[in-house]
Amino acid sequence: MARDYYEVRHLLLDGISLEVSADDFDEYDLRHLVEAAVEGDTTLYISDSGNLDEDDIRLIADAGKENVVFL
Repeated sequence: MARDYYEVRHLLLDGISLEVSADDFDEYDLRHLVEAAVEGDTTLYISDSGNLDEDDIRLIADAGKENVVFL
């Protein structure tokens, strides 16, 4: 499932929904990927989100509540 950050960002900007693991990206990267999902009008699915703390989840969700799903 692991993909390069830039590849994922590019696909999201192109409007392609993707699933990534919270084990593969840090909070900073996930937040920016959600912003790309907002810009591409698509959804980012984040698996293994139980490994993120509450503050990280809040920051990521604030970047695009309608465009992110925590699994």
